[in-house]
Amino acid sequence: MEGPQPDDPWPGTSALTPLPPPDGPWPETGELSVFFCARSTVFDACNDRGAATRGEIRKVRALLGAAPEVEKVRFVSQAEQFRRTREALRDRPDLLEGADPADESAYYSARVGPGDWPALVRRMSASPGVSNAFVIRDDYWPDKADVMVQLCPRADLSEGQGGPCEGRGFATLAEKNAILDRIGDLPGLEKVYFQARSHQAPMWRRRIVPEEDFAAYLPEVFYVKFTTPPVLREVKRVLRSAPGVLYVEAVGAASRDRRL
Repeated sequence: MEGPQPDDPWPGTSALTPLPPPDGPWPETGELSVFFCARSTVFDACNDRGAATRGEIRKVRALLGAAPEVEKVRFVSQAEQFRRTREALRDRPDLLEGADPADESAYYSARVGPGDWPALVRRMSASPGVSNAFVIRDDYWPDKADVMVQLCPRADLSEGQGGPCEGRGFATLAEKNAILDRIGDLPGLEKVYFQARSHQAPMWRRRIVPEEDFAAYLPEVFYVKFTTPPVLREVKRVLRSAPGVLYVEAVGAASRDRRL
């Protein structure tokens, strides 16, 4: 099996040994998504029926308004989601051939606080016209790291996507050690964590309601904490050209060329 196991010593040659992800604490806040049936939705709840009606969508809005955990509700229409899809695929017009807004799923997105999230998801999922619903707990990394270095994913997941991971698979152990060496040369370094593929299943069991296993699809990640965070563009300059790196970004921030 490629890569280290989470509880084993780092089996590399880098002078820097990364830590496993911390156990917690985890935020008691998250994001609820409630998706509606569309013309071509594949979910069982939408079998033998068409798109959700306006009345069904209004009923879900009323359910959200009555839920004490729910706040800051926002509706994304099929047309808006189609615009987002076109923007995301602007460099791949071939993937947009035959695309139609009627095939997009409208949805509600809402912030949620402490409460019975499984019961909330069950109520939303049982409402007519809903294809699926889930809550994703807020990540805990924004309080524990400044920069994330996401490594190349499984080969089939990068196929046709372009970028540094096109035509290859997971980062090798030698590449991970080379990346660690570059991280170790960054000024103000405090800690480095490594979220291996074997960490992904337990991490996501804590984050998503209802439970899903995305472990096979998620890439490995280095999370880096600094005593004094450097300019993000300098971190990117050092790390993103390293073989095996998909991208480098601030944790929980949209900053680009400024200090984190």
